[in-house]
Amino acid sequence: MKQHNRDNLRQLFDRFFDPAEAQAAAEDVRAAERILDSYPAPTPDRETIASLKRHMTAHLRRRRRLARLYRSTAVAAAVVIVALAGLFGRGPTPTAHVNYASILPATIWESEDVASEDLELAYFNAEIQQIEAQMRTLESGDEQSGVPDRVEELEMEFIEIETEFWKG
Repeated sequence: MKQHNRDNLRQLFDRFFDPAEAQAAAEDVRAAERILDSYPAPTPDRETIASLKRHMTAHLRRRRRLARLYRSTAVAAAVVIVALAGLFGRGPTPTAHVNYASILPATIWESEDVASEDLELAYFNAEIQQIEAQMRTLESGDEQSGVPDRVEELEMEFIEIETEFWKG
């Protein structure tokens, strides 16, 4: 043991024992080190080392083979899932003659005003009419119509819609 380590060992034992016991404990550790240095550990013979290497190599081969098997199985399963999703995800193929008008209720087609019957169309028509009115007001130069407040309100709505869209 180096001198620096011996001093550290002595300081360590001084923390736990009185000085006489610390000196005796440090001497015991040094004596144990001398015994270990005089009797080195035996080395295994060549046959034992070769046997250990064979066992380790066989074990690693099995692990690699299993890892390859698991990977190839996972890839095959992924391919099958994607193929099934492609086949069944499309749904039924439409026929050549689809009557798209049959999707809407007959009352809307019989009505004179289709936009008022469909709520979405009515909403969009109202919005278009409001924007047209604002454009006419802006073009005429009438500043007392309160259009700037409505424009700011629309901008805020668009920002909110855009934010909600990206949040999902």
